[in-house]
Amino acid sequence: MAFVLKKTTSFKWPVTVEIPSDGDYVKEIFEVVFKKVPRSTFNELVEQGDYAVLSGLLEGWSGMKDEAGKEVAFNDESIIALCDDPCAVRGIMNAYVEAIYTGSRKN
Repeated sequence: MAFVLKKTTSFKWPVTVEIPSDGDYVKEIFEVVFKKVPRSTFNELVEQGDYAVLSGLLEGWSGMKDEAGKEVAFNDESIIALCDDPCAVRGIMNAYVEAIYTGSRKN
């Protein structure tokens, strides 16, 4: 198949959030819709901080629940709240870098 150079595309990708717990990590997973951005844009977003990265890369998510078990809506308020969780931010960044820069997964 020929490579088609596109300016923007979106794709779904799983995000694993590792939460420290008693000397180990609890892994929680949800799915996001990432926007594929040019490398220069990605670098600019990183320089601007977590909110810029998340609002610039995310187009949606599913499988994220609040403490009461209710689905968390994808909106600006939720992105701001997510920025306050360093484990979630790390998980999202790792997932994006894995998807864009790592290549094929091995089973």
